[in-house]
Amino acid sequence: MPTYTEHVTRVITEDIEHAALGTVAVLTFAPPEGQERRPATLGPQSIQAVTGAINAALDRAEAGELGAIALTGTGKVFLAGADLSMFADPSAAERVEEMTRAAHDLQVRVRASAAPILAHLNGAAPGGGLEVALMADVRTAVPGARGIGLPETGLGILPGWGGTTLLQSVVGPEVAVRMILEDPTRDRLLSAQQALEAGLVDALAEDLPAALEEFAAIVAARADSAEAVRAADGADAAVPSYARPLPPADSPEAEALHDALDAPLPTGETRRAWAARMEAQGAPAAARALELLQQLPGSELTDALARESAALGQLVRSDGAKASLYSAEMLRRGKPGRTPVEGAREITRVGVAGAGLMAAQIAAQLALGLQVPVIMRDLDQGIAQKGLAAAREVIAQTAARGSLDETTATRIAELLDATTDVADLAGCDLVLEAVPEVLAIKKSVFGELEGVLDPEALLVTNTSSLSVSAMAADLQHPQRVVGLHFFNPVAKMPLVEVIHTDATDEATLATGLEVVRRLRKFAVRSADAPGFIVNRLLFRVLGEVLASLDAGADPVEVNTSLDPLGLPMRPLALLDLVGHAVADHVGKVLVQELGDRFHASPGLSAMVERKVRFTESRRGSVQPEVSPVVAEVFAPDGTGSAQAPVGEALLDRVLEGLAEEIALMLDADVVERVEDVDLALILGAGFPRHRGGITPYLDSSGAALSGAGRTFHGNRFASGTDS
Repeated sequence: MPTYTEHVTRVITEDIEHAALGTVAVLTFAPPEGQERRPATLGPQSIQAVTGAINAALDRAEAGELGAIALTGTGKVFLAGADLSMFADPSAAERVEEMTRAAHDLQVRVRASAAPILAHLNGAAPGGGLEVALMADVRTAVPGARGIGLPETGLGILPGWGGTTLLQSVVGPEVAVRMILEDPTRDRLLSAQQALEAGLVDALAEDLPAALEEFAAIVAARADSAEAVRAADGADAAVPSYARPLPPADSPEAEALHDALDAPLPTGETRRAWAARMEAQGAPAAARALELLQQLPGSELTDALARESAALGQLVRSDGAKASLYSAEMLRRGKPGRTPVEGAREITRVGVAGAGLMAAQIAAQLALGLQVPVIMRDLDQGIAQKGLAAAREVIAQTAARGSLDETTATRIAELLDATTDVADLAGCDLVLEAVPEVLAIKKSVFGELEGVLDPEALLVTNTSSLSVSAMAADLQHPQRVVGLHFFNPVAKMPLVEVIHTDATDEATLATGLEVVRRLRKFAVRSADAPGFIVNRLLFRVLGEVLASLDAGADPVEVNTSLDPLGLPMRPLALLDLVGHAVADHVGKVLVQELGDRFHASPGLSAMVERKVRFTESRRGSVQPEVSPVVAEVFAPDGTGSAQAPVGEALLDRVLEGLAEEIALMLDADVVERVEDVDLALILGAGFPRHRGGITPYLDSSGAALSGAGRTFHGNRFASGTDS
């Protein structure tokens, strides 16, 4: 039963007169009346409105009524592409096929028409919005426009309304391949200036009148150029044609396209090899797009568009697309809001207890986000000053990247200070502790702070695994304690777990959420439970891996067993990143708190004692290789065990274990919604978006039923066409 309600984009048509162009039909894409804050998007009715309006303008041009057509948008959006909420509807695949036919028919028609078309990008033009702009002969953009590109392969689909087929004819093979395959993996869209440098837009123009002037000049120059070629080479000379956008077979353009598809990535892996690896991990979109690009040379436009349509139709039905689009919508809804959190207290001064690496990173982000005085306190004067210097260096690096001007950077750096005297924290509205992960130390810090702070000032902990309730147990005002678990590196990691205890009052929780919002990070709420969300689930995974090693499994086989899941790094490299002592400590704590579902590894403890790493980096290797020392530590007699799970058996254990643990967390109200789990794993642990984080994959793979006795999303993620 259809559940999708479309917000239908309007197309406002107005004729204006231009000295050089004659009568110009200006088609403005706008959101529904009364919904001006929404972007104009493309659903089934909207695509009919857009293509219908352009077709009507073409009819008028061919009848001699118009000299040109101009397309533009409203506010800061040209046209925002497909409405992602449409993809949750069961009829999405059929709707997309209808929309694709309409877009392709128009892509063919505009190239057969003599009417010149301008697309003036007044703002963002992602995905289908850019594909509509590719229908134009000339593209201009306002200098401040951002959000121009083709993010589709990152959504588990591909640019299927002409983008995969036509982009290379505008920007050249190398830039087109990068925009279609690589940029989506980095969430990279272009600014107007970058689009100009890439050749995607022809000129920058402040507004539509200026754009029309540029348009008229470009059209005239192209006509003069074509006439000059014909005069020099004869009337039948081949002139580069917008009507013939595909490279001939065996041409230099075809060779350049194929070279771009086989070009190496920064990791050393070729684009083709990377796309094949991603397909094996359940993300086939890049491989499908690469195949389409490979087939372009020598093709007719209609044939290439037919292949594009077929590939898009297949991908829309795939597990990877369903999960990727779920992730995209979840990330959209979870991003920091524009309005303050209701009930939050005002924050005018902040303290940080501790001045180590993590404390300095957090202090810098608090100064950047809140722009209030931030004072760091450590017992050691040298450490305090070193931490202050490190925090100010973060500000300097932010300015060096262009995110701040020098004046603002200097002002924010001056908001930071350091001290050894706890009394200097008096007057702070919030103090965050970032001292060593030892409960007794954290309790002592909170006790000392309570003696100097106002009773309503927040006490915040950055603990990653300790009980927040235990920290607050001996305080006079436990209701003002909340956890803000930042992830390392703080500047880059977008997630903060917001931990509330049974005693935390509403104003404290609201203020914690408001701090995270002002830092422009994603907040996911968790009850005070061992490991919270990310570490609890991450160590359920690592526990199974270490248990297999402790049972004598081959370390190389163990390390590759989770590859189908598509994690950003293999488990033994992850253990090196987390730190062996930290992993050993957290594993033991979780066993103590949650029981033998978790695993305290004797082998890991031995690795800590020997101070050796699990992996070794090798030149030319995409993933670090397993160190021979692992086998020596975990199987010192040189014999392994055939019974220890590896490969599919270990992957099954991991997936079923995750399903079990997530169900337990939901039942115990550690998290309110299953989407919170997926959001936390994507942003805090790098779980792949094409798996939807994890729960869509658990449903589609059957692990949810076998591990938890239920699915997490009903039948929404019943298996499609990829695994």
